[in-house]
Amino acid sequence: MLTVHPSIMLGSYLWDEERLPRDEFDARTAVIRDAIAANGWSGMLVYGDAREHAALAWFTNFIPRMRWAMALFPASGQPVLLASMSSRDIPAMKTMTWIGDVKSGWEWKWFEQWRATLSDGPIGTIGLAEATPLLWKQITGSLGAALPLVAADDVAATARTVQRPREISVIKEAAQIVKRARQAFQDEWARGSDIETCALVAERTARDNAAQDVRTLVSRDNGRTLQPFAPGLSTRTEKGLGYIAVKYLGYWADTYVQVGTEPLDRTVEAQLDALLAAVTAGRPLGEIAGAVPAAEIAAPHPVLSGHFGRRIGSSLNEGSEIRTGVSTPFATDTVYSLHAGLCDEDGGSVASALVLTDRDGRLSVLDRSAGGVA
Repeated sequence: MLTVHPSIMLGSYLWDEERLPRDEFDARTAVIRDAIAANGWSGMLVYGDAREHAALAWFTNFIPRMRWAMALFPASGQPVLLASMSSRDIPAMKTMTWIGDVKSGWEWKWFEQWRATLSDGPIGTIGLAEATPLLWKQITGSLGAALPLVAADDVAATARTVQRPREISVIKEAAQIVKRARQAFQDEWARGSDIETCALVAERTARDNAAQDVRTLVSRDNGRTLQPFAPGLSTRTEKGLGYIAVKYLGYWADTYVQVGTEPLDRTVEAQLDALLAAVTAGRPLGEIAGAVPAAEIAAPHPVLSGHFGRRIGSSLNEGSEIRTGVSTPFATDTVYSLHAGLCDEDGGSVASALVLTDRDGRLSVLDRSAGGVA
């Protein structure tokens, strides 16, 4: 699901040391240290920007609210965090991360100083493919031929495959926030508001509950398609569909929300029931997708993009999509966002659930979207 990210990031981005203490990040930093040692690299560069920062936030807790930031890890010693904000913003930036040495990325001398501490040899990079061409050129020009860049995105991806207990705790709280936002959306619809107003009320509710970021999509054609919020374009429809995603302490939860009674609702709910019944720890994702009964009365909803969900966490899409033909097993200790949906010429319906299986195979439903409300 593609959404539109805010041009200015609102919300509380302070490092919550009670929920994610320093030893949590020590364990994550060990992943970088091990990768540097195993590959003979001179250091590691982890990049993120306001649009995509999952890996950077996972390692540092820092989320760029504008532009970009990068954490610079040497083979030994303490890392440096450069953020593209002015030096007057450094005190505020320091409250967002465990890294003690935070610098303004507008002063490139700090990057040059870090480079001078490294031995000659490759530098592993994570997320750097998202950097602008101008920044890429500046980085490579500063490193020179002696320090070639080696893409190491698989280091972060592998480390995030199984979520740690504290991460799951935070996602559970995010699931509660998205549940409150969905209820606010439905309550506003019941008061007679149009779907754009419902989305605004849902976003306000999520932010009142400490969400760092909120993404919404709404339907203006009785649930057949979903589009970004656009004030002034919506009128009250017979029925509607929305999508809400919230980020809390760097972790996402999402939900679909159906308003108005859609004839496809019961069939979609039955598909979601079948999907939940098929979920078993270690079962191939393709088999789980194959357990969802086809519906002759309507086609799969286009917002599903041919799958029935995926892992969710520090990114809205952590991979492992549940689709036919996939042999990857359903992971334990990892939260998945499951989706089922149908669409015909009269409208569309989508239902969703956030689920988790533990190492004993027990399934927990953290949240499930409610059916349509009149």
